[in-house]
Amino acid sequence: MTSTLSTKLILLAAIIGIAYSVGIYEQCAGEGYGTFPCAAGLGCFRRNKWYSSCQPSCPTNVGWECEFATVPAVTIAAGWDQCGGDGWFGPTVCEFGYACYARSVYYSQVRWACGVYVPVTAAPTVPAVSTIVVPTTVRPVVIPSYSQCNGIAGAICAAGTACFRNTALYSECRPTCPPTWACQTDVVVAGDQCGGEGYFGLTRCAQGLRCYARSKWYSQCAASCPGADWAC
Repeated sequence: MTSTLSTKLILLAAIIGIAYSVGIYEQCAGEGYGTFPCAAGLGCFRRNKWYSSCQPSCPTNVGWECEFATVPAVTIAAGWDQCGGDGWFGPTVCEFGYACYARSVYYSQVRWACGVYVPVTAAPTVPAVSTIVVPTTVRPVVIPSYSQCNGIAGAICAAGTACFRNTALYSECRPTCPPTWACQTDVVVAGDQCGGEGYFGLTRCAQGLRCYARSKWYSQCAASCPGADWAC
């Protein structure tokens, strides 16, 4: 009962935007831990890949990695790159004409913003040069488990579930695809997620595609290796 109540409170906080902040000297990030905002006046400083804590400034002369960190050269997320998710420390601002859409609590991806025309006869391309930069992060709506999830713009299923298709008119957030549902024969199309830690959706790629891993949190269906930084 307590676990169920806690889950409902967390979902409610996510939906109405209640912000939880971490106090001074408490952990705020780390591999497998997630990332959490620090209280006012504090920053989340990295000691190593497993531990970061809220401090007024980076501790010096004690071996913390933040003391030697440099600002990443890339600050703008290009089309179809990762732009957010628990444990993500890369760019979160999208190029002009794109928005950051959450696929799960672990992964958000740069996609065309609503209203942008995308030619159906050609693969999406990223402009070589962009002089206009706008923060276009889209805050997702979290749908509770066993609730309808189709036809709701900008929404994601609660952690531990995915949106599975029952019929052509109805899909629902579930931990797995029920045996008699239409999702049993569904496949993942090119460019969509097919695996990763914390992922609960479809894993079988469409014919001619393979599931390539980019990180422990994200794998994607593609006809060939998407890039040098992918595990191919």
